[in-house]
Amino acid sequence: MLKETLLKAWCESWEGTRRGDEEREVERLREYLTSADRLAVVTGNEDKLRAVNEVLRRFGLSEAEMVRVPTEMADATPCPAIFKAIMGVQASDADVVIARGRLGVPGSGAMTVFMDARCRLLTAALSPPHVLHKMSVKEAMEREVEEALRRLGMKEIASR
Repeated sequence: MLKETLLKAWCESWEGTRRGDEEREVERLREYLTSADRLAVVTGNEDKLRAVNEVLRRFGLSEAEMVRVPTEMADATPCPAIFKAIMGVQASDADVVIARGRLGVPGSGAMTVFMDARCRLLTAALSPPHVLHKMSVKEAMEREVEEALRRLGMKEIASR
């Protein structure tokens, strides 16, 4: 399903006929997320896990499990959030891994990414640097997870 969507998009790009994302592609991403059996959050922080699961429940998705990996080395990479997600993919059998980390260089803000088991980015959301938004990590993570899901047209199914 997702594989065929990717192949079609690649062929369109190769042929020079690609004109942007199509509704069916976004639908496939939503289907992939809603049908995922195992979701995982790369963190050792229970508050982050609770924040993510609260949002996932509101959007009708499966709850995520925690993947504890030493992610400190991710801060030495060009995009720590993506590197943390890759570490989570390698350390778990999850269908979808969710990771939050710095966007890039110190001061660049943060990013929460959703990545599939083949290290393909499914969706993401950004936050400005903490000194600007002043939210707690829990609040920022909730907002980013919500935004990442809304980017795909997903809607809450349960009220807050």
